[in-house]
Amino acid sequence: MSRIGTLKMMLSASSMMVGAIVFAGCGSSGDSTFDDGSGGDGAGDALTGFGGGDGTGDGDKGNGGDGSGTAGKVGNVDPSSACATASDGAELQPISLVFMIDRSGSMSTDGGSSTVNVRWNPVKDGLTAFFGDPASSNISASLAFFPIRNGNTTTCSSAAYQSSVVPMTQLPNAGAFSSAFTQNPAGNTPTVPALQGALDAARAVQATGKNVAVVLATDGQPNGCNSNTAGVESVAAAGAADGIKTYVIGVGPSTGNLNGFADKGGTGSAIMIPTNDAAQVSADLQKAIGQIASSLLGCNYGLPAPPAGQTLDVNAVNVNYTAPGAAPKTLAYSADCKDKNGWRYDSVTAPKEIVLCADSCATAKAQAGAKLDIIFGCATAVPPGEIDPDGNIR
Repeated sequence: MSRIGTLKMMLSASSMMVGAIVFAGCGSSGDSTFDDGSGGDGAGDALTGFGGGDGTGDGDKGNGGDGSGTAGKVGNVDPSSACATASDGAELQPISLVFMIDRSGSMSTDGGSSTVNVRWNPVKDGLTAFFGDPASSNISASLAFFPIRNGNTTTCSSAAYQSSVVPMTQLPNAGAFSSAFTQNPAGNTPTVPALQGALDAARAVQATGKNVAVVLATDGQPNGCNSNTAGVESVAAAGAADGIKTYVIGVGPSTGNLNGFADKGGTGSAIMIPTNDAAQVSADLQKAIGQIASSLLGCNYGLPAPPAGQTLDVNAVNVNYTAPGAAPKTLAYSADCKDKNGWRYDSVTAPKEIVLCADSCATAKAQAGAKLDIIFGCATAVPPGEIDPDGNIR
């Protein structure tokens, strides 16, 4: 196997960090690239899905011998070991959500019966709860409504719907959204210009390099401003072609088939919320939005910069995963993610992110409070026979 070459690359904190990160130096030695192979626990962990090594590595590669478990035959790397020069937590890349919420007359009255307490009010309560939830701390959101009305006239310009009632705001911040729900529902459902405006707003966010999606919540089929099902699907498909997904939430029993909107928007099928119990509507809406956010977060973690004056050696970085209440586990490096419980770089020549492979990503998402730490200085834990970041077979 030809050698790609050892990459020694200066990384600036401004280009590589997500949020404010403080490094904790933990000492170094003359042989700071190599681990002594100690620290593996020799067993897979049924809770986390990750395994460890038995700590019997050869000392010059940091591979922990013949340990068992699905994370590969590597030993755990200790951030306090002599080879480690620094360690720090990694953070998920943030996301932005553009909310477009149906404020048509049927959200308060439908078929001569009041629906305000099973549609409009619980939707308002569910959204407000989400905007104020501490668990939304990695999310920014904007909020707009449709229809926009001038007296009894419905606005049909998509540019009008691109302007939000609440601009993109870092969450949690329920206060920023508290005064947005003062206008009562009225009018028809001009979904085509509303979704077009929301997607155009999302395109502006996307242009700044952020991960963004649209959340459309409605209680019925489109009508008004020449809106129809085919038109909505066409607008959603154009957004998906630009890399912007449209998530659809249906509120109530008379929404019609909204799955086409979601399918063309790249999100499969609509999330349907029954409206026979107000408290449940609010809870279900908050849960649905949380699921949407979780699906967008993915498992791409910003790679922290090494300490000032040091360079990054891609072959001397390790990733430790810590489940709540459990000991840290060093994940094996897997360049092609053949080891689904491993990790890889987004690019070995110009790395900006640590990317968890499929199974380790699923495990991390399923465990609230789990932690990912990046350790610099020790040779990357690569199972025997696998290719390291420099292109060599270990």
